[in-house]
Amino acid sequence: MTLPGNPPVPTELVHHIGIAVVDLTSSMDFYHELFGLEPGPIIVRDDIKVRGCFISVGETNLELLQGTDPGSMISEHISRSGEGHHVCFEVGEVAEKLKSLEALGIPLLGKVPRGGLMGGQIGFLDSAAAGGVLIELAQHNH
Repeated sequence: MTLPGNPPVPTELVHHIGIAVVDLTSSMDFYHELFGLEPGPIIVRDDIKVRGCFISVGETNLELLQGTDPGSMISEHISRSGEGHHVCFEVGEVAEKLKSLEALGIPLLGKVPRGGLMGGQIGFLDSAAAGGVLIELAQHNH
């Protein structure tokens, strides 16, 4: 892929690496017991049918996500592909970035940002855009 001009989504931070899991508690225990990492509090978001937590690893985070309903995006992902991952880049103005990417013909999983587990606004590139890697763009109020 060759894009004209400046990068349409400049970033300097991987905010988190998201991991869809079947059992949040077991996954939290795994990262704690194997690496000594301390999971943050469990966050439940009934509006998006997800429960999860963040685990700080230096300058970035692991985001463990478990669906709370068979129809949640996380549960559907796991039933299709098994437990998996995405990479989240911190950017400014997610809505503008999604419009720019759409104009460049980059496939998206929605043209309008939505709320993420940690709050803030998020949007996703279709995994086909990055050779099978799901990429999330996020704008958090730090």
